Amino acid sequence: MKEKRIIEPSTLGACIRLERKKAGLTQAQLGKLIGLSESRVSKIENGNPSLEVASFILGKLGSELKLNVININQDNKSTSFLMSVIYHYSKIKEISLASAYGYLKTFKGLEYLNNFIEIERTLSFDDIAKNLSTVCANNGGSL
Repeated sequence: MKEKRIIEPSTLGACIRLERKKAGLTQAQLGKLIGLSESRVSKIENGNPSLEVASFILGKLGSELKLNVININQDNKSTSFLMSVIYHYSKIKEISLASAYGYLKTFKGLEYLNNFIEIERTLSFDDIAKNLSTVCANNGGSL
């Protein structure tokens, strides 16, 4: 059975570090698993990452860490959906998960998804990717 706990945003970096160590992973190993550099993992662990970043990282490690992140501002279904969209977007665009997240965040794709999540949930991942590409392009992105 998976352990459930509420994680406050101010402790997300520390939680990621603790859970990484519990899983017996180095920062380099964690980075390789999720498509980030060791230095980026270090910055995340020592800083205060957004809940989306922390949920994404911990979600990727969920089966190994046996940890669920519960966002008290957003239901688990929404968080899981957002993580799935980022994952599929990275596969469709053939970029790393970290690059997909960064691109969607920078060019307002995640903001769009959050605003229209109920509509986007009714679409295929291919259609969602097309919509996100259009939104990001309209905000200066190009992939």
